[in-house]
Amino acid sequence: MKKLGFLFVLSVLFLSACGQSEPSQTKKKPKSGDDSDSYSMIVDSCPEPNYDGDTFDELSEDEQNLYDVEQISDEMKEHHPEMLQVSTLQSKRQEFLNKGISEKGYTLEDLKNIGDMYLVKGTIILQFKEQLTEEEQQVKEAFIKTADELKQKFNENAIHIEEVKLSANELRKQNDALSKIIDGSSIEDKLWGFGTCTSSNQLKIDVTEPLTNEELQHLNENAEVKIAVQVEEPNQLKGYVTEVKEDEMLVDMIWFSNRPEEVKVGDRVNVSYTNVMESLPAQSGAKETEILKDLQPEGADMNTSEAIEKAVDQGKQKIQSSSPHPQYLSVKEIDYNKENDQWNVLFETTAGDEAVDIQVEDE
Repeated sequence: MKKLGFLFVLSVLFLSACGQSEPSQTKKKPKSGDDSDSYSMIVDSCPEPNYDGDTFDELSEDEQNLYDVEQISDEMKEHHPEMLQVSTLQSKRQEFLNKGISEKGYTLEDLKNIGDMYLVKGTIILQFKEQLTEEEQQVKEAFIKTADELKQKFNENAIHIEEVKLSANELRKQNDALSKIIDGSSIEDKLWGFGTCTSSNQLKIDVTEPLTNEELQHLNENAEVKIAVQVEEPNQLKGYVTEVKEDEMLVDMIWFSNRPEEVKVGDRVNVSYTNVMESLPAQSGAKETEILKDLQPEGADMNTSEAIEKAVDQGKQKIQSSSPHPQYLSVKEIDYNKENDQWNVLFETTAGDEAVDIQVEDE
């Protein structure tokens, strides 16, 4: 088996583009250091947002009818409930916001100069700096007016407004400065990734082990914005690769970046990862990817990976013929029938309710 390690470096994400809710799906530990409370610029974690965001089931029947949920299969609803409960709301409401702002002559890029945006479940949070120029105030007023229109269209909890000290672009500059602070220090060897805590207008770094007091002091003395230092406990996922592109691999309906060159369609892998962005398929970054042993059942000519690769080709042809949009596969079951000299592969798909059953001749 081959084990390949990769550093997963998070870029600063403008969350309106990716549709990610603010809380991460990973476990956090305190930052470490025997006297960590003495570091005024260091905090343990990104604070939780103060809002209870909308979910689909909580909406009125009239509002539920505004969302296109027929395209989400029953199987998707069962295995990925966030697609109905959260992602559907995020997509529709952001589309409305983008259109309303565009009609007033602005884009979400203009928001980055005066504030930021993030999501809590299906609720949009708009942030604005406390001090704005007259020209910036006009941009804010356009966003506020669109926010009011969005509330009328959906409900009062569909969008909230809050004040912050730094805009997204200003926070990005602070993030670049943080990168220089870490560069060449012992922290760099422990670094998993870094980015922003949008809801609290802070920075964050994710590390693989606790920082020493000296390392915390180095951050504390050089930082101009508070930094959340989080020790990550990675998740583990074993599954089959059903698609690859550039440095990404699709495993169990999650696109993982940092794909090793050796990994190909059909491989069974064990992926170590942390943050997951809610989408379909979901998105994450692999810290480590282990290629597991390829199996060959008694009497079979092909290995399991070869059978899956052929089954994926057949499965993609079958589901793509019924949809104009890209569709994806995830292996649910695979077995070899020695009597029929045939492989049976059952896929979960994004194309419909029914699983796709593919037979592959062992040759």
